Amino acid sequence: MAGIQDNKEILKWQIEMGVDEIIGEKPVNRLLEEDLITAKPTLDVSSSRDVNPPDPKPVEKPPQESINSQDPVTEATKLVADVRSLEDLRKAILEFPHCSFRHTSNNLVFSDGNPEAWLMILGEAPGYEEDIKGKPFVGKSGRLLDKIFSETGISRSNSKPNDSFYITNTINWRPPGNRNPIKNEIEMFRPFVRKHIELINPKILVLTGNIACTAILNQQGITRLRGKWLNIDNLDIMPIVHPAFLLRNPTFKKNTWQDVLAIKKKLVELE
Repeated sequence: MAGIQDNKEILKWQIEMGVDEIIGEKPVNRLLEEDLITAKPTLDVSSSRDVNPPDPKPVEKPPQESINSQDPVTEATKLVADVRSLEDLRKAILEFPHCSFRHTSNNLVFSDGNPEAWLMILGEAPGYEEDIKGKPFVGKSGRLLDKIFSETGISRSNSKPNDSFYITNTINWRPPGNRNPIKNEIEMFRPFVRKHIELINPKILVLTGNIACTAILNQQGITRLRGKWLNIDNLDIMPIVHPAFLLRNPTFKKNTWQDVLAIKKKLVELE
């Protein structure tokens, strides 16, 4: 039974890393000579060297969206120009053709929580469980985030604007293998993020982790930025460490608890 359980864990890990497609009829053992011979491409030498080789197959053109010459940031900016609602924004993200890993994702991960909330939380990118369920912060780190905020009476399910939060991500599609988004991916999604914040119009914005800080502040170094209030365009902003970081470094939970208490205090002051 232990062996079966181990195999299940290995399979789960492979799926989370993006290994979810078979590329051969049967597995190849590259330690066996006969499998290596079978796996190697063969060359037909029965014809004369003087005979012209067959014309190569024409190269298929990539889909139109892949060769769109327009700058992704410019196109994203144009897409959000006419957005007037959250549903419009969702549609705009779905129409945006420049995010390659949307084709390897299961779901668009848009948002969760109370859209009337005074508190908006911005994360990084969806993970495996978020991609499956189509909601942000529903895995282990999300459950930890919920638990921390619930200790102050704040939750995503609360109907009261001053005691609830709305949550989304910097990137709305899961990157392959749960890798971090790179600079140009963060930049192309920035117009959508800014429009999302504009539509929610929160009183407080919480940035979780370096990716969110890069998108909004153009800064990194979350252990240096965390716990410090910033004000941009009359919006109070608080960076905190990502809950996934807390799972790996539980000694930072005390600091995060202090940050969340400061956020709660600010919400009370705004009442």
